[in-house]
Amino acid sequence: MAEITTQFCDSASYTEVSLSQYGRFLGDADTPILPFLNERTIIAYITAGSGTMKLGNSLHSVEAGSIAVFFPGVCINCTGLEGQQVAAMWLELDGPALPEVLTRAGLTPQKPILNLTVSGEQSETISAFTRLTDPEQDYGPLRATGIALELLDGLLRETPRPCQPKVSNLQHYYVDKSIRYIKAKYPQDISVEDVAQYCGLNRSYLGKLFRDATGITTQEYLIRQRMSVACDYLKRGAAPIATIARSVGYPNQLHFSRAFHKVFGIPPREWQKRNREK
Repeated sequence: MAEITTQFCDSASYTEVSLSQYGRFLGDADTPILPFLNERTIIAYITAGSGTMKLGNSLHSVEAGSIAVFFPGVCINCTGLEGQQVAAMWLELDGPALPEVLTRAGLTPQKPILNLTVSGEQSETISAFTRLTDPEQDYGPLRATGIALELLDGLLRETPRPCQPKVSNLQHYYVDKSIRYIKAKYPQDISVEDVAQYCGLNRSYLGKLFRDATGITTQEYLIRQRMSVACDYLKRGAAPIATIARSVGYPNQLHFSRAFHKVFGIPPREWQKRNREK
């Protein structure tokens, strides 16, 4: 007997984050690289030094332990730290998903500085910063990107001012969330109730939102997703029908055959004979 546990990972919102470069900085704040503009987002962890940092038209106080985000197109000027030694670890990121991650961490162009709720060796964020920017390491792109994403995850966990981004269209938000869940979980024996529970909504309310947005019910979408994949398996002759049924969320082959016949008007075996790839 086997026991399998699964945890749904809704990663679609975070896949479009790319790491460009990373490193460490040590020197006086009035060195020639400042002030400057950047076309990507820089996240820096200040390890030494304190003073005032001018980002665009706003002045911000920073100190050792501060996280500072330099947003694209914002002029960065640290001459307020003149004469002091400054040390920092930094990484440069890009991608359409990045603004949402930073907003959830409470970091915006208006509030680009924060101090983590966890410090030192206990901090996941600082640990990721240290490992990523270690000059003794030579990471490949996948490993470096993985550590950068780990850093962002730590930032979300350790921010003192977490916030959820405003959703302008709740219907679109919940329908998209439902679809992502169904596409990931359809091989399991899930129900519409499970989808509604994941979204934190009443089943009837989710059903209304879903039908208004797509023209079909949540249950119909779940069945279509399963049948679409089943047809692909049948066409390729990938496995016996009982195996295909289990692979698309039907532990019982008879229930699968009935559902298939209801959608296509013929049994799965007959459909396979007509459509199987040569």
